[in-house]
Amino acid sequence: MTNEIINIATLSKGRLKNEAEKVFKKCGLSISKISERSLIGSIKKYPKVRVMYMNATEIIEALGKGVCAAGISGKDIWRESDVGIQSRISLVKEYDWGKSDLVVAVPAEWIDCVNSADLEEISFEFYKKKRRLMRVATKFKNLTSEWFNEKGITQYELISSLGATENSHIIGKADLICDLSSTGQTLLQNNLKPIDSVLKTSASLFVSKAYKSNNIVKNIIKLLAK
Repeated sequence: MTNEIINIATLSKGRLKNEAEKVFKKCGLSISKISERSLIGSIKKYPKVRVMYMNATEIIEALGKGVCAAGISGKDIWRESDVGIQSRISLVKEYDWGKSDLVVAVPAEWIDCVNSADLEEISFEFYKKKRRLMRVATKFKNLTSEWFNEKGITQYELISSLGATENSHIIGKADLICDLSSTGQTLLQNNLKPIDSVLKTSASLFVSKAYKSNNIVKNIIKLLAK
């Protein structure tokens, strides 16, 4: 791996992209690009390093497959990934930006539901009265099923959500949700209340285990982790 180009991944869109670029700049690793729209950059001090702009999910996949040596993505995306991908990646540092909670949230009118034990009772009532499983909309099927299994709740069905998860109960797609929440305002606006936190997440620095012994990668990781 000594002579090949080393790919370092960073976020490609929005506020998190800007925050990630600040991390690089702050530690003396300013990224240069041919144009603002370019998805490939370079670092002057490291001619063998190529910076790749990717979305958060792509970064975790690239790290797990050894395509990228290190990168900034979300802790939630890493924890949601397949075990085969997740196990090939080490979490180096959790930053103090991009923070949110993955929460289980139920309709506010479920007054008697304040914890997982209450939700378990409701799930049995659903099956008894409606002859169907309680539906949970989420983009995080692995983490959600892990939480439900840990709480001993078995009478539920996961519904994939690719759009606005928070209104799933309003349109009749699901009965409750498991989704990211940073301030709680979106939940409130959609008449939802959180009953538990599945995972606290933030933007984080990761390294592919295939590159942990590479000196260039070790130097860059050390700087980005300051």
